[in-house]
Amino acid sequence: MKLIRTGLILATTLVLTACGFKPMHAPTAFGGKTVAMKNIRVEMQANGKIDFLLAQALRARMGDNTGTSYILKIKPELKRHNLGIGADDVASRYDLVLESEFELVDAKTGNVVYRDDVHTVSTFGAPRDPYGTVAAQNNAEEQVAAEATDRIIARLARYQASTEKQTADK
Repeated sequence: MKLIRTGLILATTLVLTACGFKPMHAPTAFGGKTVAMKNIRVEMQANGKIDFLLAQALRARMGDNTGTSYILKIKPELKRHNLGIGADDVASRYDLVLESEFELVDAKTGNVVYRDDVHTVSTFGAPRDPYGTVAAQNNAEEQVAAEATDRIIARLARYQASTEKQTADK
């Protein structure tokens, strides 16, 4: 049994290394290159609550970098839609939709090197108590900001990996 398990682990390792798999969350394990998020500074286009939450989540994951070679400019737009309407015509559930357009700008030249957008949704229930609705919406805003952060970082990592591959192919 132990021999079978060891053989299976060895076979899996060989298959994953043969296909060029590089783990994104542990990029330096097994000698891979790190995803350099430390050379990107976050810049928001506005100063609203969702802008703050998104910038805070991005800086927590990427670092609060200054003097970098790239600037990540983000323009988030938050919308709230009624999802469930009760018999008394009062909304009981809401969808909180965050659409974030972002671009990666070369700090030296000002040229946009990458542009994309992410779309995230969080659904929350609205109790009859107004305080409960505010608390639920605050929680949903934090959730969409965290989800948008994950998606932005994944897209930046994918862009950087494709750029590194193109550079290596030349």
